[in-house]
Amino acid sequence: MNNHHMCHSCGQTKGWGQSCGCRRQLPAAEPIVCPPQYRVCDSFVPRMQPVIQPIVNVNREHIVNVPQYFVTESNETVVVPGVQQAYPVNNPSQGGSHRGFFSRFR
Repeated sequence: MNNHHMCHSCGQTKGWGQSCGCRRQLPAAEPIVCPPQYRVCDSFVPRMQPVIQPIVNVNREHIVNVPQYFVTESNETVVVPGVQQAYPVNNPSQGGSHRGFFSRFR
């Protein structure tokens, strides 16, 4: 890199920033313009955001088998062979006594 320049007035070569003997000031260097640098200062402002959350209530019914008894009744008539008297006659001559018949049910 060349660190010297020539004075346009007197023709002397000097380094940048130095003045020559003619006491004329060196021309100003062309400015270098750099691309801008950005400084970002973030700030946050709260804003409400609605969020809808549906809830479904599920009522579950479980079927459980529980035995339930029903009683059916029926009647049968059974014919017993031979003739029997419901109440024996209280006649000792015929050999019957009601005491013997009812003694079976005690």
